[in-house]
Amino acid sequence: MNNQILNNLYEFWGHIGELNDRLNSTERYSSVSMDDSDWPNRIFDLKYDGNLIGEIKELSKKNELPEIITITKPNNLYKDTDFEFIFGQRNMAFGMDKFSKPKLLNPNIKRVSTENDAIKFATTASKAFGYIVDKKVVCEIINQSNKMKLFTYQENSESLGCGIIFFDSNDNAGLHMIGTLPKGRGKGIGKNMTEHLLIEAKEGNVKTCVLHASLMGESIYTKLGFKTFGEIETYRILRDKSN
Repeated sequence: MNNQILNNLYEFWGHIGELNDRLNSTERYSSVSMDDSDWPNRIFDLKYDGNLIGEIKELSKKNELPEIITITKPNNLYKDTDFEFIFGQRNMAFGMDKFSKPKLLNPNIKRVSTENDAIKFATTASKAFGYIVDKKVVCEIINQSNKMKLFTYQENSESLGCGIIFFDSNDNAGLHMIGTLPKGRGKGIGKNMTEHLLIEAKEGNVKTCVLHASLMGESIYTKLGFKTFGEIETYRILRDKSN
C-alpha cells in the first residue's frame, strides 16, 4: 500500500509538470522545474544508487534542478550539511468501502472552473501553505486535466480553504493541498473539505483514497479512518550564493 500512496503523489506532481511542460523524467529520478511557482517545484521519485544523491546535489547547485527534494524515510539526508530539513509527512490510505456519505453536504465548497476561481485557489493555497502557488499553473490544470478536480471553501465571498482530488492510473484517488487560512481554522473547514473530496472519490468508483498528512494532522485523518503506511520528508538543497 505504501508504494501505491507514493505512486499517486509522484504521478500527481508529474501530471502537473506535463501540463505545464516542466517535467524532467529520467530512469533515476523525476523533477518539475517551475519558473514562477514554488509548487510543485521539486525533485522526487528517486531510484537509489551510490552516486545519485551527490549528482542531484551538484545539479541543483548549478541551478539545473530544483532546490527542493522529497524523499522516502528512512534516508541519510539529515546527516548531510548540504541539506536542510523542511518537514515530514505520513503516507496514509483509506478504504472507500468504509466511507459513509454525510447526510448534510457543505454548500460552501465550490469547484474551481474559471480563471477567477483559479486566482482564488492560488491565493488561498499560497497563504495556507506559505509558498507561492501560481495561478497560471492552476489554470493549466483546470483547462487541460481530466484527472483532477480543485475546490475552494467560500464563506461570505471569501475563500478560506482549498483542496484537490487526483485520480491516478492505478484507480486510486489522492487527496492533495487540503489547507485552511489562519482566520478560518477551528471551523472544521479541513474536515469538511476532506469529506467532500471523499464524496468525489466515491462517485469516481475508486476503492482507495490516499493522502500525505503533516505530523500534526495525522490524528485528524486517523479519526476519519485513514491508516499510516510510511513517511516522506522534504529537504532544501543549500546552494552556494556565488552560484
